[in-house]
Amino acid sequence: MITPIVRHFTEADIPQRSALLREGRFQANLTDFAVVSSDEALVANQRRTIEGEHAVKRMYTVCHPDGRTIGFAWITSIDWRAQSCELSFGVLPRFRGGHGAAAVAAMHRYVREELNMRAVINQVLVHNTMLVSAADLAAQAQVRCAYDSFTAGEWRDSCFWSQDAAGYERSVAEHEERRRAIADRIRAATGGAS
Repeated sequence: MITPIVRHFTEADIPQRSALLREGRFQANLTDFAVVSSDEALVANQRRTIEGEHAVKRMYTVCHPDGRTIGFAWITSIDWRAQSCELSFGVLPRFRGGHGAAAVAAMHRYVREELNMRAVINQVLVHNTMLVSAADLAAQAQVRCAYDSFTAGEWRDSCFWSQDAAGYERSVAEHEERRRAIADRIRAATGGAS
């Protein structure tokens, strides 16, 4: 598995992130505000975050080691004293099945190791299984908020949970164990061929 690089979001990243914000699956699974925003407003919103909102919101670009952009992450609801934030992701379509999980892991490491966040708040719309399976979402959710977001023409419920460093390490170990078990089953079924 690759180890993605996390860097600060720059003005040069705006066109690619704007396109992602307008992509159909992103809108249906996260938010559709980009559809109702003009090009100028979308760019202005991202510039405003870069130029003056670092105390309350920060955006990052997650890259493959070869420099290709895998996706974007942003932290909001930042409480520097309590060392907590809400972490959101947007993975480019071509990387969702492959490097998406590595991008999420890299960003979790970044907010914990570089920004010293002790608690990360996760929010996922209940129908969004792009990065979290329905079973994992049901197991992790501490709060379910009905009618949380209006996306793709309908009200959506969200699940929230807070994850400290130990909880995150546990989830990484569980994910790795599931990945290893699947690889072992594939090797057994194919007689060890790779």
